[in-house]
Amino acid sequence: MKKFLFCSFAIFSVTTLIAQVSFTNRNDLIENYNGYTSITVDMNGDYLDDFVRVSEIGVGIDYQQADGSFESVFFEMSIQWVPSWSAAAADIDGNGYTDLLLGNGQRASFLFANDDGTAFTEQFEDTYIFSQRTNIVDIDNDGDLDAFVCHDVDGNHPYRNDGNQNMVLDYNLIETINLAGNYASLWVDYDNDGDTDMHLTKCRQGSSPGDPERTNAMYRNNGDGTFTEVANSINLADNEQSWATVWQDFNNDGDFDAMCVNHSGLNRFYENDGNGVFTDIIASTGIDPTDLGAWENQGVDFNNDGFVDIFSEMARELYLNNGDMTFTGYDLPFDEGAIGDFNGDGYLDVARSGDLWMNDGGTNNWVKFALVGVESNPNGIGARITINGEWGVQIREVRSGTGYSHMSSLIAHFGLGTSTEIESVLIEWPSGTIDFIENVDINSQHIYVEGENVLGTSDFAVNGISLYPNPTTSIINFSLKNIEGTPVRVIDINGRTVLNSTISSNSNINVETLTSGVYFVQLQVENKDVSYKFVKK
Repeated sequence: MKKFLFCSFAIFSVTTLIAQVSFTNRNDLIENYNGYTSITVDMNGDYLDDFVRVSEIGVGIDYQQADGSFESVFFEMSIQWVPSWSAAAADIDGNGYTDLLLGNGQRASFLFANDDGTAFTEQFEDTYIFSQRTNIVDIDNDGDLDAFVCHDVDGNHPYRNDGNQNMVLDYNLIETINLAGNYASLWVDYDNDGDTDMHLTKCRQGSSPGDPERTNAMYRNNGDGTFTEVANSINLADNEQSWATVWQDFNNDGDFDAMCVNHSGLNRFYENDGNGVFTDIIASTGIDPTDLGAWENQGVDFNNDGFVDIFSEMARELYLNNGDMTFTGYDLPFDEGAIGDFNGDGYLDVARSGDLWMNDGGTNNWVKFALVGVESNPNGIGARITINGEWGVQIREVRSGTGYSHMSSLIAHFGLGTSTEIESVLIEWPSGTIDFIENVDINSQHIYVEGENVLGTSDFAVNGISLYPNPTTSIINFSLKNIEGTPVRVIDINGRTVLNSTISSNSNINVETLTSGVYFVQLQVENKDVSYKFVKK
């Protein structure tokens, strides 16, 4: 075990000033492990991002310590299928230690950590797959984590979690078009309906314009275990040899937009209209639509100004978000890597191979959230976090496997700019549980356990109470009688209280003044705080 103190001087330093963002190379802090795809996640359950590299001879991990140092450990073992194309990470078996999904040009393999984190076991199905982007996600929403692997030369491979470290190839989990050219999948709730959908970025070498094997797809989750491909109807059926798509809320309006890098035609920047339909606005963004050939593509807030930036393997590696859906490009001394916070300062860093690029920080405020699932999966993958403050709304989702190859932190990060208060945090878990926390401290990392700050669940019931009609245009009726006079609070999907009322003698409340959207009505019944979701038309 080798320990590096954070206070040691840099052997090699490059600082690039780029409009409030600069990075310094601190590879003196870490061990120079050889490896392929870089991984920057918490491996041992202490909620600090670690730096992982996997090679043919083992797994090297620089464990971040609370005092800003690193402890470097090499797990010597033979890795048959190294992550030459991609990696994803999560606690698949729920033992408190992070497992890995490795994407190789011949197989996809699972690397399971044992029950005390001191060793790994590689498992794989002896089936050929040229595995590009890998994801770990609860596809069937049963509370445990499944996996999805893009196949470059054939149909994709979904793996169902049957428990006990048993990942079974099961095409019934999600049926995608049985064609090659699958480059990068990303799971996102693009239509704000509370379940996770899957966007598939496609490219096929040697194919001609118009060939379906190179047309990007969106698989909408129908909420019943099935998915429907809808890309054409929502204007996302790009046919320009795409490699990776960033899905983030770039304008902080409460829905996810997308930026896609292509290898022919033009790059795309899709703005969400709020109903899950998209318009390509790249001509007005300041991003060069003809800067083609990029593969890596990610989105985070590097300068903590409250707006998500784009980190991409284009000619200009960093596009800072100006806050008005325009971006300014800057050069970096690196063009890809996995993203995490490696010194706890709330400013995101980048790691790749033997390099650790530390963000020099600034004066803007921030907040981070680590999630612990109970009914949902252990890492809260698929959960949406919404924060409210004077800036309005910001949203993030917890995702395993973004960009084209690397695996970045599972800890949700928000920049706050100069704002000093967070009014509320709303966490929508895959299970349907909704946690609501007010007056959250800034410049801190918070660990939230599912259900400890419960606002309610969409299907929670007390004494058979139900709401009707749902959706409604004006009146919400409560099936439980003798609750007239009970105070009721109505909260919107962004966590704001939009109506305080009391239940009338007819066991209803009037919500006619609310705008169309999804809301939660909260009340107390038999000394229990309960909440119900409803839709106002």
